[in-house]
Amino acid sequence: MLFSMRLAGFLFSIPKRIVKSVFDDAPLPTALFKDESLSVLRATPKDRKSTARFLLLQQNTQHVQPSPTKLETQALTLRMLIWVQILTIPTADTHGTCLVLHFDNKRYLFGNITEGTQRALVQRNIGIQKVEDIFLTGLVNWHNAGGLLGTILVLADTLAGKIENIKSNIEERRKKGKDPRTETDLVLPRLRIHGAKNLTHLLATARRFIFRKGLPLSPHEVRDDPRSAGQHSSQPDWQDSNINVWYMPVHSTASPAASPRKRTHDEFTESAEVDKQHSISPPHSSDNEDGRKLVDTVVTQMFDSDWKMDALVETTLHKAKLPAKLFVRGNKGHIQEYTGPLPGSGREVPDIPVLVRQPWPGAMVTSLPRTKPSNQSMCYVVKSHDRRGRFNAKAAEQLGVAKKDYRLLTSGKNAVGKDEAVVTPAMVLGETVPGNGFAVADLPDSSYIDAIVNRPEWSNNDIMKGVHVIFWILGPGVGAEPRLQEFMRKFSTIKHIVSSTDSCPNRLSLESVAIQAFKLRCIDPDRFPIPAYNNELSVSNIPTTNSSSAYESGRVGKTVQFAPQYLHQDDKVIPFPDIEKLARDGLNENVLEMAQHARAKISDPEFLAKVEKVESDIPNRDAEIITLGTGSALPSKYRNVSATLARVPGYGNYLFDCGENTLGQLRRVFGNDLPEILRDLKGIWISHLHADHHLGTASVIRAWHEETSRSNPSAKLLVASHVHMIDWLREYADIENYGFDRLVTTIFQSYKSDQPRLRTCEPRVFTKKETEVFGLKQIDACFVQHCFGALATVFTFPSGLKIAYSGDCRPSDGFVEIGKGTTLLIHESTFDDELQGDAIAKKHSTMSEAIDVGRRMGARRILLTHFSQRYQKVPIFEENFEIPADAEGGEKAHLDEVILVAFDYMRVKLGDFRKAQAFLPALQKLFEDAQDDQ
Repeated sequence: MLFSMRLAGFLFSIPKRIVKSVFDDAPLPTALFKDESLSVLRATPKDRKSTARFLLLQQNTQHVQPSPTKLETQALTLRMLIWVQILTIPTADTHGTCLVLHFDNKRYLFGNITEGTQRALVQRNIGIQKVEDIFLTGLVNWHNAGGLLGTILVLADTLAGKIENIKSNIEERRKKGKDPRTETDLVLPRLRIHGAKNLTHLLATARRFIFRKGLPLSPHEVRDDPRSAGQHSSQPDWQDSNINVWYMPVHSTASPAASPRKRTHDEFTESAEVDKQHSISPPHSSDNEDGRKLVDTVVTQMFDSDWKMDALVETTLHKAKLPAKLFVRGNKGHIQEYTGPLPGSGREVPDIPVLVRQPWPGAMVTSLPRTKPSNQSMCYVVKSHDRRGRFNAKAAEQLGVAKKDYRLLTSGKNAVGKDEAVVTPAMVLGETVPGNGFAVADLPDSSYIDAIVNRPEWSNNDIMKGVHVIFWILGPGVGAEPRLQEFMRKFSTIKHIVSSTDSCPNRLSLESVAIQAFKLRCIDPDRFPIPAYNNELSVSNIPTTNSSSAYESGRVGKTVQFAPQYLHQDDKVIPFPDIEKLARDGLNENVLEMAQHARAKISDPEFLAKVEKVESDIPNRDAEIITLGTGSALPSKYRNVSATLARVPGYGNYLFDCGENTLGQLRRVFGNDLPEILRDLKGIWISHLHADHHLGTASVIRAWHEETSRSNPSAKLLVASHVHMIDWLREYADIENYGFDRLVTTIFQSYKSDQPRLRTCEPRVFTKKETEVFGLKQIDACFVQHCFGALATVFTFPSGLKIAYSGDCRPSDGFVEIGKGTTLLIHESTFDDELQGDAIAKKHSTMSEAIDVGRRMGARRILLTHFSQRYQKVPIFEENFEIPADAEGGEKAHLDEVILVAFDYMRVKLGDFRKAQAFLPALQKLFEDAQDDQ
């Protein structure tokens, strides 16, 4: 039996059952390919399902790093401002600690790139267009690297623009017959990511939804300790013209990490079948050379168009597309080029199995080599190069050097003075300034303390000379450990700054959206809560005032300057924002008057009686909708990316999409009540694999897993989506045990054959027992026009409540069909009506199109969300504020239609849509003068 699969523009027929192939136990055909840059690997079992037998990995020319001497010479001539600043600390908004290291010509990120890091950069107005290196600290897991994929996308787009500008400038100069101004004009930027084991594997899991051709990305995965026993070199492990970096990997002294996740029944059966049918080596592991090559190539293919991966794919001689070079298995068992007769030659040609070479994009690799969680935590020592001393202009003048030649001396070259005397740089430059810097140590728990305090770098004067600060990124309880505090006191001449879930307050890291939330609360306090925060307690609810005398607690904005002189700039620390004062300063009295009028209206007994009467047939009027993220594409100051929570009393809680930092939004909305919300979470729906819709899923599942492991270990969580989303969750589970084994997955992979126009899928109908567990009666889905695998859905509850969710899409007849009679439609409204051309081009919907979908469904309530991040304003649309007289059926749905616009943190019950609607004029007035702001 065959089923079809379309991926990256190719349509494949894939056998459900693996068939014995004549090529399975053949030796690797390395002798057929003379190119030394080509590696030949045996295809993995899942790739063999797609008829691939061998993978051919073609590497491009490696980027050549300038010699250390050249880098040091370049650095010696530079004088620039150098500082490091704390961008994030552990809060509900930003789960970890990130540092920005600034040079005038470049920036670097050190620490955790957690969910929320992008948004913090926007809030702090820190540009990352000069970032080409990220140094990820700690373990490679979602807590530390959950924001990495989103940050890569932003950096890729930024650097791609930079590359185009460089190429354009070079071309312009060539047209004018000029060479590039400097050698560096020819150097195209690369994005390098340094980190611990499984870094490359993490990136490779995203191959189906993250790709930016033309931007070289180099993962520097530190697998071995560069200063292991007996190796005490002072040479840096990585350097450029600004900094020297020493890698310090540390391991836990506790028992080994847990084994990787259990295989599913299907995987176990498949693997057993493969081993039984094929006499080959076991599936690749990322710990062996072939596995690493495959993972490395997949990652490079995601970003660099100069890399290439092909496959030798099995077909038959009659089916092969000619002309093409064909390969067969010879009499001695080896694979060789086929030189026999071809179809159409007039001779009798047997239809024998052959291999043909064809492109095999990274996204076509159906499964990665297996890996397992690593307990390696990355730490670093970072120092600038030595810099030239101060230029003495007076001395140069006295020596008769022309002012135009001063630059020769400052760049390390000789100049000519009076009487043709040679003037050397040493004659006019002050004493060379030694390089200086800091260390970053990331200890997830106390089992890493012995490893870090015994590192050889601390006793190496060549490395430690000029290290003024150690930034400690610590897990719970580590900062109080006597062994660590003893180490800090031993190195008391170094400043110790600790950032941890114990010592840092759960402050508001994103004050812009908090100020907006306070303004909205002044208008409608029942729908708009103030984000939960505490300037005295940490996210672990521990008082932050009990800090040790051995260290200073990390604070957002804390800046340490290293050049032109070393100093601590505490004046740059971001103070706790006075949200109420900042919000009230921007509130218009007319807005408050309009809000007061709305409150009077919804308190009128006559109004309330009419609402009760007309809504009496709406099921679950106490169901609450919480819009956690209402923006599109990228997080901004005012809107996070897509996520909507539905709380249906008696059934459970359900997430529709789960963009980056959804967990942070949940923490801000529910505060100390979050454990209850997680315990009652029954299902997650992911509409498609664009990053702004699903990159928060792993952290939400992990939070649910940790909470329910204590309260209800037998609990299960439903995740419904396209097959590629489930594949990603399954692959990521090799890196971290985040609860995948406790998921029940529902996969929508194809639409019904009799519905090619509507593209509706077979519904997922729940048994009575399943309904008791997950609270659902049925899930309907249909494919929509947006991207490969994009789906819209309708959740139906036993009470008759129906919640329809569009995800991202153009208006869909299939969605209208499955959503007939829906109670609530949540529909994307990315563009205003005047931008319909943009909506069509980018496969989104306008506001009017979204409303029309709801009317065609007969939806009683419509909630518009997923707005363009360019606009803070509230869209203006015709709205009927009158409560209708008695009506029945579809007429009642039309007359009782209520439309709302979503904001981050908004909470509205189905039975309160009419009340919320009354405040719409005040909201529109509040934002009518708002500036477009990202």
